Amino acid sequence: MMRLQDPLPLASEALHRHGDASAAGVSVDSFSIRTRLARIMEGGDFPALSRQVIDTISTIDDDVASLQRLANVVLREYGLTLSVVRTANSVHYRRGGRPTESATHAMMMLGARVVRQLAGSMMLFEHFQRRSPELKELMILSLLTANHARATALQLGHDDPEAAHLSGMFRNLGEVLVACYFHDDYQRIRSLVQDDGRSEASALRMVLGFAYTDFGVEVANQWGLPDTIAQGIRATAHTSPSLLASVTAFSHELTSTLYQTDSNSSVGPALDAMLDAHRPKIRLTREQVGRIASDALKETREVLLGTDSEQSVLHLRELNAAARRAFGASLTLADDGDAPTMLAEPDVTVRARLRNELDDAVDPASGATIGTVLLQAMEVIMRGGPFDRVVTCFMTGDRMQLVARTGLGTDIDALLSRFSFPVSARGGPVVALTQQRQSVYLPTDRTMHTMEQRWATEQGVSQFGVFPLIVLGKVIGCMYCDRLGSGPAPDRATVRFTKSIADLVVDAIARRRS
Repeated sequence: MMRLQDPLPLASEALHRHGDASAAGVSVDSFSIRTRLARIMEGGDFPALSRQVIDTISTIDDDVASLQRLANVVLREYGLTLSVVRTANSVHYRRGGRPTESATHAMMMLGARVVRQLAGSMMLFEHFQRRSPELKELMILSLLTANHARATALQLGHDDPEAAHLSGMFRNLGEVLVACYFHDDYQRIRSLVQDDGRSEASALRMVLGFAYTDFGVEVANQWGLPDTIAQGIRATAHTSPSLLASVTAFSHELTSTLYQTDSNSSVGPALDAMLDAHRPKIRLTREQVGRIASDALKETREVLLGTDSEQSVLHLRELNAAARRAFGASLTLADDGDAPTMLAEPDVTVRARLRNELDDAVDPASGATIGTVLLQAMEVIMRGGPFDRVVTCFMTGDRMQLVARTGLGTDIDALLSRFSFPVSARGGPVVALTQQRQSVYLPTDRTMHTMEQRWATEQGVSQFGVFPLIVLGKVIGCMYCDRLGSGPAPDRATVRFTKSIADLVVDAIARRRS
C-alpha cells in the first residue's frame, strides 16, 4: 500500500509497472489521475476541504437556518466577509441608497446561491494561499482570473457574474493541487519547461501522465460541483460549450498573458494575439479589457491587503506594473499602499454603522423577520467585540427550559446541540444570570464565583457574558457570548455596546408583538 510520504514514479514508469491496467481497458491517464487523487485523499486537510466545498456549494436554500450556517462560513474569513459586503454594494446588486456594512444583511440582499458561489471561491483561496510562497503566487493568479471573469461577465451583460467568479477561481485547480501535494513533481515540470525548453504539455505527459485540466476536472466531479465548473476548466478560445465557459477561458488566458509573459516587450503583442483568438466569442475592445484588468486588480487588492499587507503591497506593485506595461500609464489603478478601511477591526466607526443598519432592521416596516434581525444582531456583537461565539436563547413555551435557538462562531453546531438548561437551581450560571435580569460579562463586570468558574472550565471558555431579553416585563431568553482563548476581556464600553444590541433585539420583538 502506498503511503503519503512515498515518492510517486514518473508516468512512464507507472505505465511499465501497471501494463495490465491498459489490458483491462484503463488508460494510463485514468490510472495516474486516480493514483494521485487517492494519494492526497490519505491526508487530513484535503478531505476536510472537500467536505467544506461540497457542503457550501451544494445546498442553495434561502431559509434563515441555511443563511445562519453560511454566515458562519462567511464571518470566519476576512476576505470572504469583505467579498460578500463589496458584492452587495456593487452596482449590479445594490438596490437602496445606503451602502451596507453588515455581512449578514448583505447575504440577505444577495441570496444564498450567490453567497455560496462567493464562499466556494474564497474558501479555495484561503485554504491554499497560506501554504507556501509558491502556492500564494498561484492563488493570487487564480483570484485574478476569478475577478477577470466576474468583470468580463458584467461587461458582457451576463446575468450571473458570481458564477463566472466561481468558475474562474476553480479554472487552475489541477495545477494548484499538483503544486501543493506533489511539490517535487511540480518542480520537475517547471524545470523541464524553463531549463530544457519542453512544452508544458510534453512535461506534464512525462511527469504526470495527464494535463492539469484533467486533474482539475476529476476533482471537480468528485466534489459534485456544477457542470459549468468542469466546462470552464476544459474550455479554450476555440472549444467552449457556453458563454460562461468562454468567459472562464478568456479570463484565464488574460491572467497568463498579463502576469506570466516572460518578456516585457512581448506583452503587448501577446495580448493582441490573445484578444484576436477569443474575439469570435468574447467581443471586447482593448479599452474594455483594460477596464476589466483594472477592476480585477482593485478587487484583488482589497482581499490581499486584508491578509499580510507588507508582502501583499509588493505583490500589488508588481501586478500594477505588469498591467501598465500592457495597457499603458492611462490604466486606472488604486493606490497599492493604502489598506482598505471597510471592515477594519476593532473600529468604533464600524460599530456605529453596523448598529445603525440593525436599527433600520428593527423597524417592522423594513420587512425583516425576527430571524433575520437575530442573525444580523449576532454578527454585530461578534464583530463589535472580541467574541468567539454568540448565541440567542429562548425560554420554552412552558418556561421549564432555556434553549439555544441560533448562533454564530467557532464550533457553533456542537455548542447549540448541548446548550439547553433547566430553569431551576440546576440550570447553571446562564439561567441564574438571565433570571437576575441584569446584563453581565465575566470577568469585565466582576470576578467569577466558584460555580461560574467551574461551569466555564467545563465549557472550555475563559470568559462569558449573559444579556437577558426582557419583553414587556417578561424574561423570554438571553443573548450569550464568550471567548475560548486566553485573550483579554472586553472593556466596559464594549460590554455596553453588546447590551445595546440585545436591547435592539428586545425592541424588534416587542414592536412585532404589538
